[in-house]
Amino acid sequence: MLNRLKRQTLHLWIAMLAVLFAALAPTVSHAIAASTTGMLAEMCSVDGPTKKAPTNTMHGMEHCPYCATHGGAPALPPPALTGFAVIGGHDAYPPLFYTAPQPLHGWRTANPRGPPALS
Repeated sequence: MLNRLKRQTLHLWIAMLAVLFAALAPTVSHAIAASTTGMLAEMCSVDGPTKKAPTNTMHGMEHCPYCATHGGAPALPPPALTGFAVIGGHDAYPPLFYTAPQPLHGWRTANPRGPPALS
């Protein structure tokens, strides 16, 4: 029992940390990218620079699929529409209900079942 409880606790902590890291990873990656001052560039090459320098300084801050892990997955499909067959306009009661001179026991309202007023 104790071993099972420890294992469940470990699994819960792993799941909570995974959710926490998934929530904080975009923020941390943007903070790290913003703190870098210089950009890497080719310095020496026989043929000269093969890549052009990016014109936008924020080119690394575009959103990637990892920044919105919750946004790409659609929700579960809705359940199939199920309805109940109801006779339109009135409730369906048994034939004895319509022929009874007074409401029978099955259709009477229940008497209150509280404690006596003067006890």
